[in-house]
Amino acid sequence: MKAGAECYLCLMSQVLRTARVLGLDEGLSQRMAREACAFLAETDFERTPPEISEDLYRLLAELSGNEDPYSEIKKDNIQKALKLYPELKQAVEASADPLRAALEISLAGNVIDFGANAEDDWLSDRRFLSLGSLALDDYVQLVEDLNRATRIVFLGDNAGETVFDRLFIEKIGKKVRYAVREKPIINDATAEEARLSGLPEVAEVISSGCRAPGTVINQCSADFLKILRESELIIAKGQGNFECLEQIPGPFYFLLKAKCEVVSRHLGVEKGSLVLTRSRNFQARLAFNI
Repeated sequence: MKAGAECYLCLMSQVLRTARVLGLDEGLSQRMAREACAFLAETDFERTPPEISEDLYRLLAELSGNEDPYSEIKKDNIQKALKLYPELKQAVEASADPLRAALEISLAGNVIDFGANAEDDWLSDRRFLSLGSLALDDYVQLVEDLNRATRIVFLGDNAGETVFDRLFIEKIGKKVRYAVREKPIINDATAEEARLSGLPEVAEVISSGCRAPGTVINQCSADFLKILRESELIIAKGQGNFECLEQIPGPFYFLLKAKCEVVSRHLGVEKGSLVLTRSRNFQARLAFNI
């Protein structure tokens, strides 16, 4: 999915947010803003938003000297989520449909994001767990495909929601490979955040080989691409993974909150909608050329 005009403002707001998180002085903050503007003025907006974000955050890291500005926030989000874990697990077990309940909790966790339209007060109350109805809901088809699949990959998104993904994977009840980013970017999960979330207890944690805040196929490692090609079902979590993969034929389900106008327009839903959708290009095996 190509970037839209609205992506300029979103990316610039992320630059300023990152400067605040790092506690930079006004001079360096202004320099970061100027250089980010210059970068965005020249960048190719025929690319996906995660591809542009990767280059932008590399620039911010060079200017600030910090490659992981959200490190402490990621740890804090994981700790907050872990405190909820026993209560949520109990609620899942008591549900009439535990798999559905666990999926909804995993989806609710997708509010934890410091990229697009960040919601950094997500645990100030429990309203983030009150989903209401999904704007797109292919749950029945997902259950059928899960029952058939033996090779399942879950493409993770942000640290913190990793704990909620763990609940969902527990209820899938099959071997799942959980893919994370190769290196830190924004508050996306790496192997370290997956470990802190307890994911190795329920899934095989693997790296995609990609640092972008989404799964950019031509940046993934050869080992990871082999796993994807052999997969019978791929659950792609979050907006970044949707932006990168929605046009690629394969056994994809997308699980996300549509956090911006560009993605919501593309999906045909209202901004802020929660979505579980089978790919429009769904097919039994992944097909792509690099």
